[in-house]
Amino acid sequence: MAPLARHVERRTPFLAFLAQELAPREGRGLAVARIAAACTITVAIAMVFRIPLAAYMAYMVFLTSKDDIAGTAKMAVAGSLAITLAIIFSLGLAHFSLGDPAIRLPAMALTTFLAMFSARTFALGPISFLAGFIVVTMQSVVDEVPNPEVFTRTTLWLWVVVVVPVAVTMLINLLFGPAASAVAERGVRKVLTGLEAALTSGEIAGRLGEWRAILVPLAEKSRNPPAIHRLLDALIILEAYPDAIPPRERTHLSYLVRGCLNALERRNLVTEVPPEAESTPEALAATHAFAELQREFSRTPAPQPAHTEQKPRQLFVPDALSNPAHWQFALKTTLAIMIVYSVYTMLDWPGLLTSIVTVFFVALGSVGETVHKLTLRISGAVIGGLIAGLSIVFVLPHFTDIGQLCLLTAVVALFAGWVTTSSERLSYAGMQIALAFFMGMLQTYSPATDLTVLRDRVVGILLGNVVMTLVFSSLWPESAITRLRGALADALRGIAALVRSPQNAETNRQHTVEALARAENFEALSLFEMEMLPQQTHLPDLHGIQRLAGAAFVATGEPLARAVDAQAVASLGDWLDLAAHATAEGSALPSVAGDRPTAESETAAQGAVSQLRIEIERVSTSAALSPSVGGLHDAGQSRTL
Repeated sequence: MAPLARHVERRTPFLAFLAQELAPREGRGLAVARIAAACTITVAIAMVFRIPLAAYMAYMVFLTSKDDIAGTAKMAVAGSLAITLAIIFSLGLAHFSLGDPAIRLPAMALTTFLAMFSARTFALGPISFLAGFIVVTMQSVVDEVPNPEVFTRTTLWLWVVVVVPVAVTMLINLLFGPAASAVAERGVRKVLTGLEAALTSGEIAGRLGEWRAILVPLAEKSRNPPAIHRLLDALIILEAYPDAIPPRERTHLSYLVRGCLNALERRNLVTEVPPEAESTPEALAATHAFAELQREFSRTPAPQPAHTEQKPRQLFVPDALSNPAHWQFALKTTLAIMIVYSVYTMLDWPGLLTSIVTVFFVALGSVGETVHKLTLRISGAVIGGLIAGLSIVFVLPHFTDIGQLCLLTAVVALFAGWVTTSSERLSYAGMQIALAFFMGMLQTYSPATDLTVLRDRVVGILLGNVVMTLVFSSLWPESAITRLRGALADALRGIAALVRSPQNAETNRQHTVEALARAENFEALSLFEMEMLPQQTHLPDLHGIQRLAGAAFVATGEPLARAVDAQAVASLGDWLDLAAHATAEGSALPSVAGDRPTAESETAAQGAVSQLRIEIERVSTSAALSPSVGGLHDAGQSRTL
């Protein structure tokens, strides 16, 4: 697998990306098999009992199925609750709006606004979002139903359309799905294995952020969250190493990582390698971090209750009413929904209903996120539609019973499920492959023969994406770079709190790690904005802040924390707070006062403080020299070991 990825990377970055995303990994095959089995059973039930909207029933499996049992159960409960609330509200609203567009259209707009606003501000936002989507979709098809009785019957059938696949998916996951703790352990093992291989080969460039993105969401699932936090700390400390780690040091680190893997897998533990007498500050910190991680794994030889400690959650986000971005996002989505509805209504083209679905599910906070998702949606719809079209023309004419249809469904679900189980950078394309295929194949209870459904779906997707792009890039455009600024500012605040308050080191380290993970995500999304939005200045280099965080973790952590000059480290917190404020406001970072300390005869602790100050100066300089995110991205990619 690794040689294949390296071979593809020499050809094109895109093929290298696909090779990485679609490569086999532990647990992926079983996850895909669960999705395919649930889809096949759902389609069989829909055909045998002649349940309408079989395509949406099969697609609900993809929406409900998650990596672990707990995630699937949460989605199942949310979906069932959302459809129940939506049906009650739709039937109640139909008494007033079914025959009066003057009531129905404002009700659609208001429902869309409230659904999208709550999705960003309400703790139960996903439920209100799904309920609002169903209500708006049902109101948009009122013109196509001949009488209120048909509308009522169709609305009630929706409960069956959602609950049956949700129940099937939940049952299969209860029988064959992994526990959340097993998924977390699998993720930790994947990161440690990749880290050991990268240290051995020297190909660690750009991988640290990728591994942190895997680990951050696993802390809440793990039975041993401290171990994941220690591993995240170690990955940040590795940022403090020079761009070319000496081979001897890489061998030393690789040996330590292998010891952590042995402890995780309950094999004979490897004796720790003591640091050399003249080790650098980052080497001392990394050695201690991996040694503590190995001990953390060794402390839990028997299964323990899953970690249940959670941060207190508020009903609404703190800035629900004060931040205009929330209502602006809801208003932009509402405007896009009403535009596409007006377009396909005036054209008398009801097949373009998928444009409303597109707007609902593509709408995201920034232009970069929206463009990224619409790219995946168009690509997936084209691939899924092509598979469905070829099947209708060349395969379905030879089918004679439901078993053959179920077999075809299983094969395509395996393919779409494999793509869906990729990371967030690609997974949405797999869901669109599935939806386009099901929409084309499962039109009625007999073999599909009409290709116009596929045509209408693709045109509807294109209409929704075009309208979304125009609206979101014209009205209050929210750039991913703006959100990148906020994440970088949060990271700087976390580092400032870390150097000032060693007693709260664990909390401040977690805050810093989470902020850097968000920043790395927004940097990747900003590449989809291209030249759609104006470039921004005074943006600190993400790679520089990663190195700054690594230097701060080294200076404030064991084994150097007791030996460093705490006052000298804490004094740098003032600059970090000012830099965080300047980054958030888009202004120039302050200059660094004082002289850089000399490196003559300094101890490891003094060297850690000196390196921290050097990294601060580099961040200050990079913000003045990097006018746009493009330079930032190029700098981050140029790191080699």
